[in-house]
Amino acid sequence: MRRIVLAAVLLFVVAPAAHAQTLVVSQNKCKYDKMGEIRAFADSAWIPIAQELVNEGKFIAAGSAFHAWGDEWNVLYWYTAESISVFLEGWSELFSRSNERYPAGMQMFYDWCWEHKDSMYTAGGMTQPPAEEGM
Repeated sequence: MRRIVLAAVLLFVVAPAAHAQTLVVSQNKCKYDKMGEIRAFADSAWIPIAQELVNEGKFIAAGSAFHAWGDEWNVLYWYTAESISVFLEGWSELFSRSNERYPAGMQMFYDWCWEHKDSMYTAGGMTQPPAEEGM
């Protein structure tokens, strides 16, 4: 639970999501020896489709993160959106486009990763960078 909360806080800060009201975090337990393949597929297939959806206004931002240190939840995908309903529309389109362009993608994911969980958060208060002096 602590890791989920930390990821949520960090991702709201990392994502250019000042207007985001929803953060979705998808955590996965994946085979460590497949991390390079998982990351390559995410970077070449998933991120470009997610970028299309950002460009279309369905997501504010989306990204991935890969285990550097911590527990067994070693592959993370995250999304920010204006609302849960807007996210769900974008997610449906992401899933549809991914299956159309990469028909073997879901089977690869199931071969690489054996456990998965999603969490949806709504935004709370957020800090801002300090104002520059003299401005």
